[in-house]
Amino acid sequence: MVVGNFARPLHGPSFSGSGGDLPCTGGIAWQSNGGPNRGHPARSLPFTLDVPLGGLSGLVRVHLVGAFALHADPANEPSGTLGASLQLVDERGDALHRQDLLNGRHYSDARDLRPLDRVNGDGTSVHTLGSTRVEGDVARVDVLAIDLPRDISAASLRLKDLGSPASFVVFDVLFEAEPSSGCPFHSSHGGVSLAEIASIVRVGDRVRFLKALDQLESAVSSATDLDEARGQSLTFLAMVTAGALEMGGSRAMHRVQLEAARELDRLTKPADVAAAARRMIEEVASMLFRDSASPSSYLVDRALAIVDRHYAKNLTDSAVAGQLGLSTSHFRFLFKETTGQPFHKYLVAMRLEKARLLLVEEEMAVSAVAKAVGFTGLSHFSRAFTQRFSVSPTQIRRGTG
Repeated sequence: MVVGNFARPLHGPSFSGSGGDLPCTGGIAWQSNGGPNRGHPARSLPFTLDVPLGGLSGLVRVHLVGAFALHADPANEPSGTLGASLQLVDERGDALHRQDLLNGRHYSDARDLRPLDRVNGDGTSVHTLGSTRVEGDVARVDVLAIDLPRDISAASLRLKDLGSPASFVVFDVLFEAEPSSGCPFHSSHGGVSLAEIASIVRVGDRVRFLKALDQLESAVSSATDLDEARGQSLTFLAMVTAGALEMGGSRAMHRVQLEAARELDRLTKPADVAAAARRMIEEVASMLFRDSASPSSYLVDRALAIVDRHYAKNLTDSAVAGQLGLSTSHFRFLFKETTGQPFHKYLVAMRLEKARLLLVEEEMAVSAVAKAVGFTGLSHFSRAFTQRFSVSPTQIRRGTG
């Protein structure tokens, strides 16, 4: 985690509470333009916060710690208002990527001190850290985590207030990045060491095995040297097969390395090497972790995690299969075998469950809820919702269902 640097005022609120695993600085906050009327003091505050990336590479997520937001209560700003956007910009200031921030989804009235812990399904999540005093009142402090695209090279991150009454108070901007070079199992990276792989295999520690496999995949995907990417993949595979042989694995394990080397040598992109390596390693692992509920359960666990964080996006089984390094047909088979239902049925069910929570807990219109959870048509959403819950979304919204 890397702490972003930005211009802070000399005076203002700060947050000295615990950030959990986040390295919060306790510095003076930056606050954006806002306020319930033109005469409010916050109307003189800036609209834009720029945080230089300073050459950071391999960014996967940004964590904004702050009071999100002041003056965002229903009396000042209705739910669904587009209050701000988070942008990755190039050196000229042109936006390369944009994440819109909506009232009721990414932020809400910070003076409502009820804690939040919500995954929004669009690659963002909100979690309450504590509270602090802002503008004379106690305000809730949240961390807003936003996934970033991995194929964009930007100069800075920009938070842009779009002129609504909501005023965003930012205490820290923290970047989560993958190692851009070097061995992913070096002790300096703080993860699983290469020496542990064989023992992890022998004891069947699937959680740490998947953590190590994630380290490998992230490093190989971002590698600039194709031979290095292949070498890292083959080294990891060798450690896994060594552990398997020590457990009495068949002599066929000796051929795995040779076949893997031949396959990886035909690939010309690090991302393809990463996907192929992960697939081959998971195939070997499926024979080792046979005490699990299913040999494919850890693959499906990864798929479920992807759906949980991105259900509101245009998510398809072929896209998820690609992230897992599987063919679409094989993924469909594994998913249904493990969960008992097809991928699309599971995705729709999750969207409907999330929609029900929003209708009960948030003051959002039915059409806004449908869009927020990933439905493109209101009529389709209403039919599916009524079929699942035996009550219409409007009835749930009015509290009569």
